[in-house]
Amino acid sequence: MSDPELTTAMPGLAGVAHRWLDVRGLLMHVVEAGSGEPVLLLHGFPQNWWEWHDVIPRLAEQYHVIAVDQRGAGWTDAPRTGYDARTLVEDIVLLIEELDLGRVRIIAHDWGAIVAQLLALDRPDLVEALVVLSCPDLHIRPDASILRLVPTIWFDVPLATAGIGVWAMAWGKQRIVRMLLKHFEPPRGLSNADIDLYLARLRDKDRARAGSALYRNFILPAFVRLVAGRFAGEPFTAPVLVMIGENDPSAALQRMGYRAGLPARTSVEILPGEGHFIVDHRPEVVAQRAADFFRA
Repeated sequence: MSDPELTTAMPGLAGVAHRWLDVRGLLMHVVEAGSGEPVLLLHGFPQNWWEWHDVIPRLAEQYHVIAVDQRGAGWTDAPRTGYDARTLVEDIVLLIEELDLGRVRIIAHDWGAIVAQLLALDRPDLVEALVVLSCPDLHIRPDASILRLVPTIWFDVPLATAGIGVWAMAWGKQRIVRMLLKHFEPPRGLSNADIDLYLARLRDKDRARAGSALYRNFILPAFVRLVAGRFAGEPFTAPVLVMIGENDPSAALQRMGYRAGLPARTSVEILPGEGHFIVDHRPEVVAQRAADFFRA
């Protein structure tokens, strides 16, 4: 189902179909292309399904590709509540069931990769394989050098702060979010057109409120849980590939290594010269490496 207001300013991509699905009262926007085994794509912040527009056609040659706007992002509903780990994972579980996908391969970026990892831990029956982009494996063991990363991720605090976060995302020149899209990137960076598209969606106050709640109730708590080792006793059963640009702070976290005795089911690749938004910079690499990983 679709609403004309929801489709305002929707970017066009040849060969895809758009659907809105009612997932326990949340109207979720999904984009589908291709046929075959399902591959689910989960975006990061401050992006939406459009993050994958150069990946979708490449994967659709072999797979049934589904890119979803997660709660509060893109053209999915942005309710005031539900930006906690349990609800965000349940959104995806129920979407998989609504689409009758069975076991899926997942490619996920940034906070979407946290959702995907939690899904793989909580519902291993639904995950065939997982590609994690620009996010460390949740099983790493941070050491004291993590303190050197704090100045590089200072923006998490204002974005997570009620009121301030909404203002920073929706009003003025959106300087913090614009900086976030450029700060860790190589010179070529994201295109101005794509940056404008992502920022335009955040100017909707409901989506800005959702973004701030996401940082406050999900992203920062997940980071604290990672540092505290809360995931150490929950190994993955599905194979996992982690890909991170070397200029991304997540690369420093990933290099800290794993807790002793943890079963290793994760392959790690650090991409030289790359930053956080590797899906935008290197869609051909992301698509090819994911396809090779899924076939292995």
